[in-house]
Amino acid sequence: MSAYKIASMSGPCQSRTQQKGMATKGHRTHKDVSILFPSLMFLCFFVAVPFIDAWSQAPAGTVLEGVFSEVQAKRGQAAYSENCGGCHGGDLEGISAPELKGNHFLERWREDMLDTIYTYIRENMPLGRAPDAPRIPDNEYVDILSHILKVNGYRTGESDLTLDLLEKIMLVGKNGPQPVPDGSLVLTVGCLSQARDGVWILFSATEPARARRSTTSTPAELNASSQKRLGTLIFRLADLEAVPDFAPDSHKGHKMQAKGYLTRQPGAERISLSSMAMLDSMCGQ
Repeated sequence: MSAYKIASMSGPCQSRTQQKGMATKGHRTHKDVSILFPSLMFLCFFVAVPFIDAWSQAPAGTVLEGVFSEVQAKRGQAAYSENCGGCHGGDLEGISAPELKGNHFLERWREDMLDTIYTYIRENMPLGRAPDAPRIPDNEYVDILSHILKVNGYRTGESDLTLDLLEKIMLVGKNGPQPVPDGSLVLTVGCLSQARDGVWILFSATEPARARRSTTSTPAELNASSQKRLGTLIFRLADLEAVPDFAPDSHKGHKMQAKGYLTRQPGAERISLSSMAMLDSMCGQ
């Protein structure tokens, strides 16, 4: 991870450095970045910007819609107690492993699909299990996830949460979808330019969405990015040297996909880069 890392890995079963608090947000774009950028920088970051839709398409649903059943959550509670409670606590409060409820947990995982949490649990938990230990069935991992959601206050529905739905349901807070938290690994699309002070920027950028890998992009990601309409945001770009063989001068004015770690900061929101990919030599849409 980059100089500004994702802070807490306070999701299922592995801790990292605690995330820094969310700072204020806001941007505005302009037509002639090279001329207007310095004067607009003072103003544009104090203009609130509403949350823009999810990355490639709107999610099929969110956890606010009752995506698991009461019976499933009870099955998940039993499976959790047997496999997870010793480290994470009977009430998900965290003992030798991170807590799995409350704001700390939510900030780590929100604005991403449930399959991200599920995959992390399935691949890493229980921590320290023997290689020859019987594997927990996939459906039990889904039950455990439903229990975690129930303890975090999400309402139940009539149907069980199933494997095929995980990639279609977004974890959000009680107030619905919001911009991704400070420190998140993100993906955005915008136009590369250089401000008069020499800082490289991404303007007409889209609202950042969570990224799952910091460097290479899948063909699906690149295709979705290519079709993404430009947005209204401006980000200063940091750590350009962290991107191998990237020469910003040769991509000035191009439509680019940027990945990196988001810093929300009044007047200087920036992305510490981990990847840059050219999408188009023109940046008109």
